[in-house]
Amino acid sequence: MEIVSAVIPTLIIVVVFFFIVRVATVILKLTGLDEKTARFQAVSAFTGTGFTTKEAETILTDDMRRRTVTVLMIMGKVGIISVVGSLFFSFGKGTLETDFEKALILFLIIYVFYKITTLKRLNRAFNRFIEKRIIARGIIKQKTLEELFHLPKGYGIAQLTITKDSEEKGLTLKEAGFIDKDILVLSIERKDQLVPFPHADDVIQESDRLLCYGLLKSIESYA
Repeated sequence: MEIVSAVIPTLIIVVVFFFIVRVATVILKLTGLDEKTARFQAVSAFTGTGFTTKEAETILTDDMRRRTVTVLMIMGKVGIISVVGSLFFSFGKGTLETDFEKALILFLIIYVFYKITTLKRLNRAFNRFIEKRIIARGIIKQKTLEELFHLPKGYGIAQLTITKDSEEKGLTLKEAGFIDKDILVLSIERKDQLVPFPHADDVIQESDRLLCYGLLKSIESYA
């Protein structure tokens, strides 16, 4: 019991900084990075290794990313000092045998903790939990479609529902004139089926819901 209690301070530090890196990963992901890149950049910044990769240039394009990475770099230095200090006080006070037992227990606990955190279902649930808390606290703002796609003024995304009285019913997308009006039909939702990126010769059916991108006035002319 005494051996386990000796490594508890180190374990607490490791767990705390694990959560810091995980939160930073979610923040970077919310700024537009894919999960793999966000995780790599967060770990790289925290450990101070590998952050000179070409992907690191993406950090400079966003203020929130820069601030997040700056905090990680600072916390990383604090983390290394804390772990070293904790290990210094935990080891060296007993025999070589007890120190070996402490190291083995510390390694096994960290390994089990790591394996638990890599479970996909738990990982997704934990990330969603962090994401909701970050957004709820206003730490990062979710971007609108206009901000994400940099839509020109007057352009947007809208959904059209085809009724039994719609003139477009029974026509192909090309015959309905969407292309002539510079309207791009992104998808067609039909009952329980979703048709992504439909072709010009796809026939429009009653009750279809068309997700369209283009000049909003042109899209509204079909409503």
